Amino acid sequence: MISMLIISTLSMTKYDFENSVGFVVNTTAKSFQRSLDIELRRNVGVTLSQWRVVGALVLQPGLTQKEIADKMGIEGATLVPVIDKMEKEGLLKRKPDLTDRRANRIYLTSKADSLWESMIECALKIRKSSTKNILESDIQITLDTLRKISKNLATSFELEKTFSSVKGNKRIV
Repeated sequence: MISMLIISTLSMTKYDFENSVGFVVNTTAKSFQRSLDIELRRNVGVTLSQWRVVGALVLQPGLTQKEIADKMGIEGATLVPVIDKMEKEGLLKRKPDLTDRRANRIYLTSKADSLWESMIECALKIRKSSTKNILESDIQITLDTLRKISKNLATSFELEKTFSSVKGNKRIV
């Protein structure tokens, strides 16, 4: 049995994670998220998840919880404790939807509005730190390249259609 495992392990195809675009992008994204979460907690007293909710509502006030979850790319149930905590902290308010009694529309409070500039400063600090010693032209090339990669993946695998059609745990393509 052990010799079978050793043989199968030895014959496994090796994958160069360190030079994989997807692996590097994912690792970098996680570094951005951890850094921004630390900065937001330290200087504003909010979490990265709360920042994302605020960001969604700054762009489009009055979203439902489901709409916010869709924009964040998470399940609605995952968002519930974040929304509950933010409501307790006075950062947002739920108001009944006038056309659908089952849904609530979510709005930022003046307290959240007053924190927005500080949140933006945290994000700018992370951007500045992350791009230190990198030429602006290189940053632009990187952004352009990542946009092309994203478009290629969306086109090749119809990701736009898949992500816009998520229903519960089932994907409808």
